[in-house]
Amino acid sequence: MSKEKYKVKVYVSHGYFEYEVSNIESALAHAEAIMSKQTYRRSIGEDTVEVHHVYKVKVVGPGLASEYPDTFKRT
Repeated sequence: MSKEKYKVKVYVSHGYFEYEVSNIESALAHAEAIMSKQTYRRSIGEDTVEVHHVYKVKVVGPGLASEYPDTFKRT
């Protein structure tokens, strides 16, 4: 099993939360699931869950380069 880790960074209005997952497939699935609902649930202790509105999600780790790089154009 690979020891490489992937960070999922979840951007909210006041900064970002991040956590690690063990493989690229899980990292991308987490990012897509979070963005599909645009919410991030975060447990605080045993009795509290926060829900934040998400603006974007980044996945950071090896092997994520694209064969099809794009450029952003402002309209």
